[in-house]
Amino acid sequence: MNPSNSLTYATAHSGDELPDMSSGTAPYIRNYFDTLKTLIDAIDEGEVAEIASLLFDAYTDNRRLIMCGNGGSGSTSSHMICDFQKNILLDGGKPFEAIALTDSPALLLAWGNDTSFENVFAGQARTWTRKNDVFIAISGSGNSPNVLRAVEVANELGAITVGLCGYGGGKLAQLTQKSVVIRKRNMQLVEDLHMVLCHVLFSALRDRIKGNLAP
Repeated sequence: MNPSNSLTYATAHSGDELPDMSSGTAPYIRNYFDTLKTLIDAIDEGEVAEIASLLFDAYTDNRRLIMCGNGGSGSTSSHMICDFQKNILLDGGKPFEAIALTDSPALLLAWGNDTSFENVFAGQARTWTRKNDVFIAISGSGNSPNVLRAVEVANELGAITVGLCGYGGGKLAQLTQKSVVIRKRNMQLVEDLHMVLCHVLFSALRDRIKGNLAP
């Protein structure tokens, strides 16, 4: 037996809304791009501006930014810490204490093996999170148990919790104090928009620190 045949797969994303496949590859790609533009236009820039202000206040008050997510969302967390840590120091002249809870494979494995996968971020969140730190949790479905558990810990410790969600928001949008929800059942489109949101948050923070952007 092929070992792969014995695997069971999560079906959280069954029923995703896919681009039109009836007219060939080029129209399929155009439909994808058009949907992406529609979703961008639907984002409330006021909500995003509020989160940018939270990040600016955290930076000026020497508080931390902590991020987490699974899979592609975890990669977005890791990617953005490069910007929030390295680039803010280079452009702003003062470090921003920023960490992604995705970035130690050994620690993730240890927490998962010794407790459960649900705790791979929660244990780290309890270690790093202080009162009024900003905790950004990313989940395409909005229902990743380990992300939700980490947010519960962050809330308990007095952090300001922010959710970047898709699929209508899920439990994450209800659990976080601030959230931006991409209202689409398509993981690739949701992850695209989450990266855009993270980059605009970073860009707004950088330019405000440099004095080039008004509040």
